[in-house]
Amino acid sequence: MKNKGFTLIELMVVVVIIGILAAIAIPNFISMQKRAKEASVKNNMHTLQLAAEDFSTLTEGIYAVDCAEQVGTITGVLGDLRSIAGAATWNWPPAPANVLLPTSFKNPVATANREGDIGPAAYAAAADAGVVFYESFDATGASPAPAGTAVRYIITGNGVDAVKALTLQSGQ
Repeated sequence: MKNKGFTLIELMVVVVIIGILAAIAIPNFISMQKRAKEASVKNNMHTLQLAAEDFSTLTEGIYAVDCAEQVGTITGVLGDLRSIAGAATWNWPPAPANVLLPTSFKNPVATANREGDIGPAAYAAAADAGVVFYESFDATGASPAPAGTAVRYIITGNGVDAVKALTLQSGQ
């Protein structure tokens, strides 16, 4: 009578083949995850740029000094509380009312810490992966611009490993 089944050598060969396939696939998977997170940071930077341009449209060409500045402080309309991020403390997400950024805006890298997904440019050197930064300038190039005098901005972002080289500016 012949026993049906696999020999130890056959099982070891299968395990070795699976190990080789895993050694090839896992680094590629990790690389794809990293590229996806980098793309998401760039998307967040563009979303912040759209919110900054929306703010400028509402204030007839004046950009926000920071993401907490309200439209009403520039236009003189006291009840207009709209701002880019709506939070003077830079914590995200703020209350959804009067916020120009979508409430789905989130840090794609540091999922455990939802605060600090957006920050002032002074903290751009911080190693907080996935955070995007907004910096305003007045006509003389001074930063941050005094209230109501911002005529341009720069948006930078921290990628997975380093600050993103992509810099978005007004007029682009």
